[in-house]
Amino acid sequence: MKEIQLPVFLLAEEPTKPIDRDVFIYSPHYQSLVLIIPEDEKTVLLNEEMRKKPRKTFYYQDEVFELIVIQNNILATGGILSPEISEEEFLNKAWKFWEEYVIWEDSNIDDSEISQLN
Repeated sequence: MKEIQLPVFLLAEEPTKPIDRDVFIYSPHYQSLVLIIPEDEKTVLLNEEMRKKPRKTFYYQDEVFELIVIQNNILATGGILSPEISEEEFLNKAWKFWEEYVIWEDSNIDDSEISQLN
């Protein structure tokens, strides 16, 4: 029998939105939501409230991504389902999850952007 484990991170997007829809990382362990902004694809203007939220810029090959914690329960839930961590550590872990996904996507999508898995 397979034991079901709660994942630390989940990739989340709204599939009914246009192709340029926002992509999020959700953490059930920390009940927090991270917005991923690929900076080379579009210009995103953040309002004052969003600019105050914890965020960090990361690089993958020639791409730049801004990760912003838009629902923040990191400090409140740390220690319940996962160890207590800082917001910066949380963003680093979310980035590691996203980077692993992008690497997987790069190796499973061909030049025509059609999945090799289907």
